[in-house]
Amino acid sequence: MKKIVLPLLFLVGLSFTSCIDFKTKKSGSEVKIEDFNTVNVNEDYQISIPPFMTGTTGLNEEASLQYQNIREEAYTIVIDEPKDEFVQIFKQMGSYDDNLSLLENYRNIQLQFFEQRMQINDQSDVTSQKINGLDAESVEIDSNVNGIDEELSYFLTFVEGPENVYMIMSWTLKDKKENHRTIFEAIASSFGLIR
Repeated sequence: MKKIVLPLLFLVGLSFTSCIDFKTKKSGSEVKIEDFNTVNVNEDYQISIPPFMTGTTGLNEEASLQYQNIREEAYTIVIDEPKDEFVQIFKQMGSYDDNLSLLENYRNIQLQFFEQRMQINDQSDVTSQKINGLDAESVEIDSNVNGIDEELSYFLTFVEGPENVYMIMSWTLKDKKENHRTIFEAIASSFGLIR
């Protein structure tokens, strides 16, 4: 349940990150998708990450994957949640809509958490897609967050697997959004289950 309720703890982590020497790393605008590294997570899923981002902790304590590049202002996490637990908890709370799919419910509830924690300035339409055979939905959000002077842009992708639902969340400063768009979209589209 903590994974559902606390998907945005990364905001605290943003204020505690420190500078790292990036001289040997390619910047986001120079990286090619074929240079991405595939990361296996908990023998559950794999995802490809650009070489200029490094593994970290502190962005979100509930995330099973956390990568960042502070200089490029590029961050990616993955939150995973057991489907049966998600459905059970939100049905008990009266927040689960039986007229929607599980994936739509998951997306709606996660977006409600965003709305409660930040000022949403712009939100794209939801895009439905298949990612490596799995049902997925994507949405982009531009927002202001308390404690951060600049506007942030989030790329959210929700994926339904046989046992879990996943939220792939990448974010950056709004003025870097278009520089990172292709990279963030490639990260999300590379998601695949191992089992």
